[in-house]
Amino acid sequence: MRDVPPDVAHVPKSLSVSMHQLRLFVTLARHRSFTRAGDEYGITQSAVSRSIRELEDEIALRLFDRTTRQVALTDAGRRLLARVAPLVEELEAALRPGFDDETEAGVVQLASSSSLTASVLPALFASCQARYPELSIALVDRPQGTVLQLVRAGEADLGIVIVGEESQNFDELVAEPLFHDPLCALVPARHPLAAQKSANWRMLRGASLLTLDDDTGSQAAIDRALALHEVAGVTLQPLAQATSVARMVEAGLGIGVLPMHACASIGRGVQAVALTPAVSRAVVLVRRQSRALRPGAANLWAHFVASSTTQRSGAVAPQAVEA
Repeated sequence: MRDVPPDVAHVPKSLSVSMHQLRLFVTLARHRSFTRAGDEYGITQSAVSRSIRELEDEIALRLFDRTTRQVALTDAGRRLLARVAPLVEELEAALRPGFDDETEAGVVQLASSSSLTASVLPALFASCQARYPELSIALVDRPQGTVLQLVRAGEADLGIVIVGEESQNFDELVAEPLFHDPLCALVPARHPLAAQKSANWRMLRGASLLTLDDDTGSQAAIDRALALHEVAGVTLQPLAQATSVARMVEAGLGIGVLPMHACASIGRGVQAVALTPAVSRAVVLVRRQSRALRPGAANLWAHFVASSTTQRSGAVAPQAVEA
């Protein structure tokens, strides 16, 4: 038997790792569930498990700790994810039909919390269009939870959401606060409170309160404030749309309690009054942590942040509207 030369004996074997395995690895790391990872690609849980096990065997690393209740990345898995996830995304983008189509170069996918689409975004879009006329923004209007999922999955370049006092999971994301959005009282234009710049929460005692039943934590924030300030005797009527709250208020059927941003799109006949002590949520811009922004998305991010800095330099005034 011929001796193998030392320099050949130490040549490492070539790895046989497929793009499919790497995509499943990144997807499983995001969902932390074999079932959900399989659902994303239309395959079974056992098929995902088998592919990941084959990947681990091939690279001789344990990437996940598996228990009956959860799937968690190991230290080796986290290190590999940081290196692999951006490469997988870039390769998929390069292989996607239309990659060389110059008409797509300036398109930015922006996912937005539905309540922000009608209030905050129009002014931001208009100023961005004036600054970057070649930039095209594809708006994805979704519930807040879906916005974060789309950004994590790389299906949206950026997302804009609302964060309350409760903790928010921003794993794998970079979050940039744009501005704070206080809750306000919405009253008929001729209501006694309409003449005031602000109203104490206790002034709502005994009132019928019309609130916004959304997925951004408005109701939870209102409930905490009412309890904290001992606002007794109120009745709560949640409604799906800010315009519905406004029309009910205008008809004299109660006092609205809304985020200040929602008051920008409610029309005439009502007056927003700041509530004190202030209860605020933050409007936040998010993007993937492991993904470098394309030039168009980077310009949009910078413009939104710069615009919010200008807004934060001045006071947020209640939206006054006349009958």
